[in-house]
Amino acid sequence: MSDAEIKRGFRAFLLVWLAQMVARIGNGLTAFGLGVHVYQETRSSTAVAAVTLAAFLPGLLLTPFAGVLADRFDRRLLMILGDTLSAIGLLLLLIAMTTGRGTVSVICACVALSSVFTSVMDPAYRATVSDLLTPEQYARAGGMVQFAGASQFLVSPAVAGVIMTASGIRTVIVIDLSTMTVTIGAMLLVWRSVRGYGPASSDDHEARTQPGFWEEFRFGVALLTQNRAVTTMMLLITLVTFCMGFLQTLLTPMVLDLADEQALGVVRSVAAVGMIVASVAISVFSMGTRHRVYMATALVAGGFVVAGMGATENVPLIGGFGFAFFMTLPVLNTSVEVLVRSAIPNRTQGRVWGLVGLISQMGYIVAYAVSGLLADHVFNPLLLPGGALAASLGQVIGVGRSRGIGLMFIVVGLFLVVMAVVIHRSKSIRTIERDFARRAAAAEGH
Repeated sequence: MSDAEIKRGFRAFLLVWLAQMVARIGNGLTAFGLGVHVYQETRSSTAVAAVTLAAFLPGLLLTPFAGVLADRFDRRLLMILGDTLSAIGLLLLLIAMTTGRGTVSVICACVALSSVFTSVMDPAYRATVSDLLTPEQYARAGGMVQFAGASQFLVSPAVAGVIMTASGIRTVIVIDLSTMTVTIGAMLLVWRSVRGYGPASSDDHEARTQPGFWEEFRFGVALLTQNRAVTTMMLLITLVTFCMGFLQTLLTPMVLDLADEQALGVVRSVAAVGMIVASVAISVFSMGTRHRVYMATALVAGGFVVAGMGATENVPLIGGFGFAFFMTLPVLNTSVEVLVRSAIPNRTQGRVWGLVGLISQMGYIVAYAVSGLLADHVFNPLLLPGGALAASLGQVIGVGRSRGIGLMFIVVGLFLVVMAVVIHRSKSIRTIERDFARRAAAAEGH
């Protein structure tokens, strides 16, 4: 590849990257705004959880198939179609809000429709990065892609909080639709300047001899079940996403009962900064090989700060606890990823990681499905005035509409601590850590 082609590819990548960052910020605005709007209209944690589930589930279930599409069709076209068609759901949502028909069921239907088409974009986007860049540029691009993904958690909540206070949900949706026009325009520019990629231009014999989707899926399942340590860590990730699902869903109603939407936006943005700080620290300082200890420590620390978040009614303190919790996530995720990668053959990494990603995200699905119901019908009534725990535990963590959510956070925190003990005592994880340390020492010796 000539220098001119390399430069042209990197310029195209920058355009795609900027477009995706704008799109993710727009998505984050709508996600935050809808959570606030639904809770303000219904005062129901169940309704908030239902909207979150509707936005998340279709994309998750369709991710494996979207990956197949990204390998079989022009990725530029898939990204343009995904963004364009996902706008239909937002447009219908805007119409419903404008005409006074924005019920919870209508909102769920609209965000689910948008999620179906958005699911096509991410695999095509990630594959396009490889299409446009040389291997020497992958590491730099990886950091930029991570930053673009984090932008919706860093920027969107604070901005959406201000917009919701000043205007309302319709303004948020209009802004999100406007960001889509930017991303579609950027991809059309890339379409004109960069050639297409995919199996249409690859060797036909290779495409015909590739194993089918279900064959590769079954192979990944067999490999995963045969490796006890990887299975254990997969279950760990699933349980962590289960806990994260509770926090993502219930933080909105808990803070809104203590403050306004602008304060909620600041709390969420401050919490996301914790993840960035920890990620930078991991990049600068070596973590060594004691990843089982890191996982256990991150879970214990995360458990205590989540419990602290539930025990207080001080909003700035909740934001500080959120910052501390998000700092533990990169440590946990990095250690899990390192040990899983070291435990499976390189030629099967893609199949296993795809399966791990699909199964682990099920933790979110279960949490979204049950968190609102548990909050509204089990925990919150316990800590309402006159509730069963109002005269006892209520004297410690407070009494009110969403103090039951605070109790749920305390329970989640204790659960994370128990998980830390299980991980630290796991013989299979200890074995895989020992093997990794031995290979790392041998590599340094060479």
